[in-house]
This record gives sequence, C-alpha cells and structure tokens, in this order.
Amino acid sequence: MAQTPRQLALDILCRVEDGAYANHLLDAQRKKLLAKDRDLLQHLVLGTLTWLQKLDHILNVYLPKPVKKQKSALRNLLRLSVYQLHHLDRVPSYAIVNESVSIAHKTQGIHISKLVNAVLRGIAENRKPVTYPDAQKQPIEHLAITQSHPHWIIERWLDRYGFENTQKLCQINNTKPTLTIRTNTLKNTPQELQTQLAQENIHTETIDQHPQMLAVPHPSGLFQTKTFQKGLFSVQGVGAASVIDLLAPQPNETILDMCSAPGGKTTAIAEKKQNTGTITAVDLYANRLKIVRQNAKRLHITNIHTLTADANQLPTAQKFDRILLDAPCSTLGILNHHPDMRWHRYLQDIRTLAKQQQSLLTHAATHLKPNGTIVYSTCTLEPEENEHIIQTFLTNHPQYHLD
Repeated sequence: MAQTPRQLALDILCRVEDGAYANHLLDAQRKKLLAKDRDLLQHLVLGTLTWLQKLDHILNVYLPKPVKKQKSALRNLLRLSVYQLHHLDRVPSYAIVNESVSIAHKTQGIHISKLVNAVLRGIAENRKPVTYPDAQKQPIEHLAITQSHPHWIIERWLDRYGFENTQKLCQINNTKPTLTIRTNTLKNTPQELQTQLAQENIHTETIDQHPQMLAVPHPSGLFQTKTFQKGLFSVQGVGAASVIDLLAPQPNETILDMCSAPGGKTTAIAEKKQNTGTITAVDLYANRLKIVRQNAKRLHITNIHTLTADANQLPTAQKFDRILLDAPCSTLGILNHHPDMRWHRYLQDIRTLAKQQQSLLTHAATHLKPNGTIVYSTCTLEPEENEHIIQTFLTNHPQYHLD
C-alpha cells in the first residue's frame, strides 16, 4: 500500500535528522506523487523543519521527558503533528490527531499511540500554557525559540544587526519564498513565456527589477507543462540572476564557471552569451555535472563543456575572459529556501568553508586573462565568507581592484 504524504513526510524528517538533505529527498519522491500530494508533502516537510525549535518548545510542556530524549520516529511524528495543528487551517484538529495516532499505532505500538493521543489532544485544546523567554531579558533565547533558529546564529546576528533587524531577518527566513523562473531568451521572450504558461493554466507575474524573470505564486503543475519540457524557462532566484548581471558575459567570450552544478547560473551565462563562445563548467562530482548537461540539453544550449575536477587543481592552463566563482558556502542567506540547513550548520563550518573559499579565489586568479573579470558570489550573510575573503584577496593581489 502506498504511503500517505504524512507518512512520507515523517520518513523524510527522520532521515534529515540523520544528515540527509530535505530537497534531495523531496525530489526523489516528487515524480511518484500526484501534484496535490507533492505540494502537501513539501509543505509538511519544509514547514516542520522551519519551525522545529518552536515545535520542540511546545512539546516539552506536554511530554514527560524532553522531546530530544525521545526516539527519532516519535519525536518527528510529534513535531509533524504539532506543525499541522498550528498551520493547516483546512484540516480539523481531530483528523490530524486521529491520523497521527494511527501512524503511531502501526509503526510504534499501542503504548506510544496512547502517548501521542494524550499529547496532541492536550495541544489541540491548549490545556497547558506555553510561555517564551522574555525578549528584553533573554533576547537570544527569545528569538531562537519564537523564530526557530539555532542559538549560535541568533547570537552572531544580534551582535551584527541588533534585535529588530535580526527578528526581521528570521521572519524572512521563515516565510516561504515565491518561486521565480528565468526566460530562456534563446527560445522566447518573457511576454511570450507568460502567454504560453497562461494557456497551460499557470499564472505568472512580472518582476520589475528583472524583466527576463517571472514570479509563479502557485507553481503546482509547472514542471508538467509543455512549456517546461520544451526548455522555455528555468527556475532561478532573483539573487542568482543578479550574479549573472554582475558577470556581464559577452558573446564569443570564454567563461569559466568554477563550481557550476547543478547549472542554473551556467545556463544563464550561455543565454546571455546567445549560445556563442565557450563555457567551461567545473564540478568535483561527475553525477552533478550530468545534471548540468541535462539542463543544457533541455534548454537547447550547446556551448557548455563540462569538466570533472577539483577547482583548486584545474587540469588546464587555459585563461578565461571572465570567471564565476559561486563558492560553496554555509547557505545562511537562503534559509527560507532550505530550512533544514539551519540545523545542519555549525560555527566551525564557517571557518572551514572560508579557508576553502580563499583557496578557490586565489586559484581563480591564475586562470584569468589580463583585464578580465572575476565574480565571487555566495548565498550566505557571514563576513568571514564574503567581505573578509575579498579583503584578503585584494591585499595579496594588488594588481586587482574591486569594481
């Protein structure tokens, strides 16, 4: 018997807790489900991961021992269930409780199912008051729990941004972003794309700052459209699109994309270059470069050459007109897209990544033609991975200047 979206969500949450990435697991399930079930599964998984710390705080009021001391299957079932109670307005509380109890009974036995029933009914009926740390007396604890972010991240951001801005930043991280797509200008215009998607019942909206992009408020069914299959658009965030604008690739130039997979920026470069010149797309893993090639084929792009290699040790002496180094980073700037990353990252990761980023940028310089351009980009907010990298590079390479 096929698993329900809630059973699949529970399995994914347990595996994410063991170190797996939510987006990879969701992608693996997406092709197996109907559109409505795909949407529900993604909503349940990403929503639960977003509010994990707040959910645990609520559960600890009702559990006989802290939620983190419970077994993984029970812990994540309770988190998933409380998320549904608080955020799924269309589903009656009794239905959520009943299904959760049923799952517990089938997978963990009658004793656990009784515990699940008691805890969830108590929360649904608000039988015990849940209090939160005072914002003025305990600002770190207050934001960490009410906005569901790790303490160490909150502490860093409070020092840098202050309470009000840190709270706003957390609120943005906890808000589901609107999907945006990039027009494949090799095949059509944004206006034509908008019309074609409308004919397939996909509503889109223009983005003033990025005329080649469209917002898709309700993307259900988007990837089953003929428009997608014909390669008329790609999914891309406006931040990623801005990186390509900064690179400003020109027709017939040679471009190096040092950390290219899965290829969103690589294909955007190709479209900007009108499919002329060459783009060398590098990645450490051959299976990830396969995705780059698949995306290029769907978009009818022919000027991308993939190279499986460590970007710190490229097996070529070629020089390039422009180089994009979209460096591996802590991803702390896109937690609204990847809420599980807040629970996978630690302070030491920033220090480790900064060393890698510095090395990559230094190596990039050895492959740039005179008067060429390097764009260094990350999707994190941390100075050690951004400003500090650039400052160190410029100190060590006085022949370069910051544009």
